[in-house]
Amino acid sequence: MPEEGPTDPVDEPQQRELPESWEAATSYHRLKRQLPPPLRAEVRERAVRAILERAQALLRHASRPTRRVADAWPAEGELDLDATLDQPRPWQPADLHLERIEARDADVVAILDMSLSMTGPKIALVALATAILHLRLGALSVVHFDTRAATLVRMGERIGPEELIRRVLEVPAQGYTNIEAGLNQGKAELRRARHRERVAILMSDGIANMGAHPAIAAAGFPRLHIVQVGGEEKLGTETCRRMAQAGRGRVYRAPAYEDLPAVVRGLVRDLFR
Repeated sequence: MPEEGPTDPVDEPQQRELPESWEAATSYHRLKRQLPPPLRAEVRERAVRAILERAQALLRHASRPTRRVADAWPAEGELDLDATLDQPRPWQPADLHLERIEARDADVVAILDMSLSMTGPKIALVALATAILHLRLGALSVVHFDTRAATLVRMGERIGPEELIRRVLEVPAQGYTNIEAGLNQGKAELRRARHRERVAILMSDGIANMGAHPAIAAAGFPRLHIVQVGGEEKLGTETCRRMAQAGRGRVYRAPAYEDLPAVVRGLVRDLFR
């Protein structure tokens, strides 16, 4: 009877039960290198569902940002009695002041640090934060960077949140941290913006080990907010402060990646206040 040879370690994930729910999201980055295509696709879709469900739960009582718009007859809206009564008499049709609520539209680009230090749980949480932005805004451009930068979702490209999450999960997370490249890629996307309100949101620890100082590239943004993730590292904190100052934005602190989704949710609330 022939002796059995050692089990190939690459086959081990096939012999185990595939991860479910949030475990699928946090382990996908590791397992996608080991699983054959059909099983890899199954774990990825489980991860996508888990991330989307968590994003929807975090936004359960949130609505899309709106604004009040003042107008005059014959535009649509409800009568603004006080503004109308302030008009001199006799009133003309154009003196009828109206008010309506509209969705507040802005062109937003998310700039994601996806360099080598990103592990499976971190990637899942970045995907979750990005999904929150997409669900709140309705549309979102996304770029990522490591040694180089690339666009995941072009400005004006309409995709669903599931596809957005898939694209983030498939980023390899490798290379150095070139924040300058990510900022320049983000600016290139904002140049294609259609709305007057244009905002960039950078998620990073602020520690660059490649490229010029990020504050130089930050100066070209109409508005750049920084979500600094991680501990109070002096160099990263100072870099984030200078980027936000140059980009006329604010620094938001997420002490750990687990805090990132809630911080991003608060950022969007502040953004459209």
